[in-house]
Amino acid sequence: MHHTRQGSIQQSRSEPTRRWAGAPGPVIESAAGSRWGHRCILLIAILTTTWLSPPPVAAQSNVGRHMISTIAPTTLRAWDVTIAGQLRSGDLRIYRSTANRFLSNQHSERLAQYHRNIPVYGADLLRQTRGGITTAVFGTLFTNIDIDTMAGLSPETARATFENLGGSLIDTPTLWILPTSDSSYALTYRGTLSNFRTLFIDAHSGKVLFEYSALREQTIGHGTGQLGDKRKISTDSSTGTYRARDRARPAELRTLDMNFDADRFMTRANGLFRGDAPTADQDLAVDTDNDWSDGAVVDTHTAMGWTVDYLYTHHDWNGIDGQNGAIDAFVHPLNATDIVDQFQQCAPDDSSDECELLEFLRSLVDNAAYVSPGNSNSTGFMIFGEPFFLDRPLTAVDVVAHEMAHGVTFFTARLGDTGPPNEPGALNEAFSDVIGTAVEFYVQPPGDDELNADYLLGEDIGLVVRSLSNPGEIIAPRLGPYPDHFSKLYRGSLNRGGIHFNATILGHAYYLAIEGGRNRTSGRSVTGVGSANRGQIERVFFNAWEHLLPRFANFRVAADCLIQSSIDLFGASHAATVALAEALDAVGIRDAQTCHDAGDCR
Repeated sequence: MHHTRQGSIQQSRSEPTRRWAGAPGPVIESAAGSRWGHRCILLIAILTTTWLSPPPVAAQSNVGRHMISTIAPTTLRAWDVTIAGQLRSGDLRIYRSTANRFLSNQHSERLAQYHRNIPVYGADLLRQTRGGITTAVFGTLFTNIDIDTMAGLSPETARATFENLGGSLIDTPTLWILPTSDSSYALTYRGTLSNFRTLFIDAHSGKVLFEYSALREQTIGHGTGQLGDKRKISTDSSTGTYRARDRARPAELRTLDMNFDADRFMTRANGLFRGDAPTADQDLAVDTDNDWSDGAVVDTHTAMGWTVDYLYTHHDWNGIDGQNGAIDAFVHPLNATDIVDQFQQCAPDDSSDECELLEFLRSLVDNAAYVSPGNSNSTGFMIFGEPFFLDRPLTAVDVVAHEMAHGVTFFTARLGDTGPPNEPGALNEAFSDVIGTAVEFYVQPPGDDELNADYLLGEDIGLVVRSLSNPGEIIAPRLGPYPDHFSKLYRGSLNRGGIHFNATILGHAYYLAIEGGRNRTSGRSVTGVGSANRGQIERVFFNAWEHLLPRFANFRVAADCLIQSSIDLFGASHAATVALAEALDAVGIRDAQTCHDAGDCR
């Protein structure tokens, strides 16, 4: 019998579980405590985690940081007591409470951690209840925080410090507790610059301690797409001009044409982010006869509509934010050749504002991106670049759906970023790959040609970005073949800690759970649910993201959430649950025995 991690089910019954100061009991529950123990060995293994060896991520082994993944009733009752006490003290605060639309008696709460009224970055807790009884707790909490919360820098000095770091500040600096790589904590100011970089600076010295980007890269008329395909496009009209604004759907969709004007694009993008300059008619793409020939506009506008339709029909989700908020997308934002030519005139060590801006704009030229909202009245916005080395803009349906899915993640799991390996960032990208692929199958027939659905990302822009069916066949610059197994997790700093590169580990599990097959690294075979039942696996992913996945989850916690999601939706012995367990085991994410190890549990 093969074990995917140190420690078998038998070992987990006798070996001690880990405790942490202030925890109500074992954070990592033993198999003997599982309420599913009567089902079969598979379910004992799936529903209880046996992290008796250290987690694989160095940052997660820091003193005071604790990953929580438990469903055992005895531990959950103790957690309820602890959570209630910390809610009363203000150390935990509920920031979102959601009813499950498919499971009428099920509810989820997301909680943030505070220390002396200052939020703690990297902490997040998810509690799921059924009929008022807690059924699962997942997340990350920090303990032993002992830090002076009096800032040495005034807010005014902090603002000036941010604005000397390469761009104007577009929000108000706020104090945060930041766990650091040396197993301690720092009091910081957090602020976001006009290039959408969010930075944490030491509240005493002003030194940058951590940063991440808010960018997540990548009337009925008729129109022609980039590949010559004819499409219906929903627009509105005024004084004889047709605009790319869809008011037929509950979520208003707006395609904004910047005509390659970089200054105009940056002004409008920052206005949307701050919320002080809403979209106006002059921002919208226009056409004189409602027979649209701009392929980038047609592809973007129709793909947004199809994605909204898919999210509603398959997941009962409204738009990007779940509330049918308006959705904006920029096309023709920048002239790639002009930006690259101007940037090449900057010396390698030139840190002037102009060269900093050109470097940022150059990164947008080659990408499609989602920018998370900077205010409560926005759903964020998308940017679809036009690389000079391609003859098509980045507006294929799977690319557009991928970027919109980043918005969905922001309004559900709201996955954050960490130091390398940035596993929450990779999970964010993986979910977008899943939704991008799902929408492609929703609107296109399966096949290997252009305008056919497959498990390749970006093939209709003329450049395959990733493959979910065979990740290793795509080579990432400077990193090598994309991984199909957790043992190949990239742990370096390139690609923002490997967010796109490592995404294919979970993306490949999604493919195997549907189509079945053999993982090339582990050699393990999976019996998928079949393409006719792909909606089951998609539903499991979406439900996990909306109701179970904590903000700073790693791959192991994500696997537990996915299995719990499948059990909640379909049952423990359902084919979807078994297929998903086999797939996660095949790609090496499972840390205990699974159905593949124990035998057929159906």
